[in-house]
Order: sequence, then C-alpha cells, then structure tokens
Amino acid sequence: MSDVTSAQSSSTLAGTIELRLTAAARRALAQRETPLLVHLELLFSCMIRKQVLFLESEHPDALLLDGGEQQVRIGFRAVGTKTCLISDQPVPELQTFPIKRVEPFLARWLSLDIKHGQWRGEFGYVGN
Repeated sequence: MSDVTSAQSSSTLAGTIELRLTAAARRALAQRETPLLVHLELLFSCMIRKQVLFLESEHPDALLLDGGEQQVRIGFRAVGTKTCLISDQPVPELQTFPIKRVEPFLARWLSLDIKHGQWRGEFGYVGN
C-alpha cells in the first residue's frame, strides 16, 4: 500500500490496534456519514486463514478494537468450522471459536485502502 500513515490508538473493551490509512482511505472516510465496519476474522480449520471483511452490521460475537479513528469500527472474531476446508470461498456454518485468552490472537495492526470504490484491508501481528 502506498502513502500509508499510522494512527496510534487508545484503549477500548478488547484492546487497541494500530490503524494505517492511505490518503485515499482518509478521504473516503471523511465523506462517509456512518462509520466503516471492518471485521477481522481469524479462521481455524485444518489451516489458519485471516481475512478482512467490510460489513453492513456488526457481528454480536465480535470483540471491538480501538484504532483511534471514529469513522472506523473494528471488530475481531475467531471462528472455526466443523470440517476441514481449504478455500478462499465463503465458508459455511462458521462458529465462534472459543478462546480463553484472546489477547495473543488480536491483530497488532490494520491497513486500509480504497481503490475503485472497493475497500481493501490486511492485518498482522508483528512490526510493519
């Protein structure tokens, strides 16, 4: 992602995350009337998959993260499947994955960009 800036965050219920927005993302957020709902999903199946989703409503099981930006609401949810699936396609029958200590699984940073009207994002656990 080009032209990325960082915003240090303050605390909320589940934790904080460093939110990195491109200039295009900042402009698009400034034009929004409602916050952008960003959902970080960590799927536990026979392999682990991480995915950024842009939703219309918050999932009731999602833990909220503070990225220090009022126009972005960030939720995190660990999910699992009943069967082993290896695919980039939507996974049927996702269930909230029970994690006793969630802190090690919370992402440390989230980068957001928008291109051709489509939001894009990625998240990670270490450094840049």
